[in-house]
Amino acid sequence: MENGFFFASKFIWMLVAPANWLLLLPLLALLLHRLQWRAWAVWVWSLEVLLILLIGAYPVGQWLVKPLESYSTLPALDAPAPDGIIVLGGAWETATSGYWQQWELNHAAERELAFLVLAERYPAAKLVFTGGSGRVFSQGLKEAHWAEALYRDFGLDQTRLVLESESRNTDENARFSKRLVAPKVGEHWWLITSAYHMPRSVGVFCQQDWSVTPYPVDHYYAGLSWRPNWQLANHLQELEQVLHEWLGLVVYRITGKSSQLFPVRC
Repeated sequence: MENGFFFASKFIWMLVAPANWLLLLPLLALLLHRLQWRAWAVWVWSLEVLLILLIGAYPVGQWLVKPLESYSTLPALDAPAPDGIIVLGGAWETATSGYWQQWELNHAAERELAFLVLAERYPAAKLVFTGGSGRVFSQGLKEAHWAEALYRDFGLDQTRLVLESESRNTDENARFSKRLVAPKVGEHWWLITSAYHMPRSVGVFCQQDWSVTPYPVDHYYAGLSWRPNWQLANHLQELEQVLHEWLGLVVYRITGKSSQLFPVRC
């Protein structure tokens, strides 16, 4: 069942990814033109041009991400010290790391930086990294392997660390980590992940009856502006990331993997 969900999620995303549609719409327009449906072809070409202009000129992904990132804020300065700190994978370029045999981070590197900072600030806290491989193929490229190398290089006490290396998605992050850690009732656990990913992550942990306090990092939103700024590649990448998260949020709720779309703390 879990394998079916994993593979289905990858296939569905291929069907709805904006970049794929920007490639498919011209093909559809050409097909409609050959079928002599020229009015429809013009509409499809117009839609293609409109989408390229809109995405290229404006950070549409940032506008769509604001509700996700507004969901959580950093813990208060006077918050009780955490009994444990969890960081979700997703910050790793595992293929590049494997090729060069050194750790390589992506745009979500703030997850790992925050984890290292908090590990030093709260020396009594248990530490959990959870992340295997989200790839359909190359399951041998595990994020946990390179996270362990990074923590060792930074001098983190390995006896404090629990590494979960088999999870392929957020649902498995929570379930597999809970099996390893067996958190006790009443413990305070902090969860580090990208701000846009926090609603789904908290919902998944709540569904597993594991109460966590969000520690959001890696924000996209930088304020609303109607001034055009042509960055097609960057804007498209942001839009894909955000739409992927919205889709995941809805699918997780429908399939019962998350307690709520925007869960109240559990």
